[in-house]
Amino acid sequence: MAQSFLTHFAKLCYGEYVLPSEIKHLTGRVNRRQIEVLDKISEEEQIDRSAALRKILDIGLQEYMKRKAVENYRKGKISIGKAAEEACVSIAEFYKILSDEGIPIQIDTSAIREALKEDFGD
Repeated sequence: MAQSFLTHFAKLCYGEYVLPSEIKHLTGRVNRRQIEVLDKISEEEQIDRSAALRKILDIGLQEYMKRKAVENYRKGKISIGKAAEEACVSIAEFYKILSDEGIPIQIDTSAIREALKEDFGD
């Protein structure tokens, strides 16, 4: 069964080893400034340009997934647990992200009542 994009991305977020067979060639256009910055990062990190590009791409993907999860949570499309999962962070970390963004926590009182009923009865 094929993995979902988010499941695969979560594995990347949590640092699981990526097999060489999973690395694919990608061609794209970048401007001169981007190359200069990439080369500087490569030199500072003492890694080749491809490794530097993969590192920066991972950072960008993680940031994108966090922003997307925050936006979907803010719009009420997903729960805080699902948002944290999609952002590849713990729920506590996602609370911090929401706080930093000034986004109020949405509390589902009916879900809390149901959980209390299940745990303690009427």
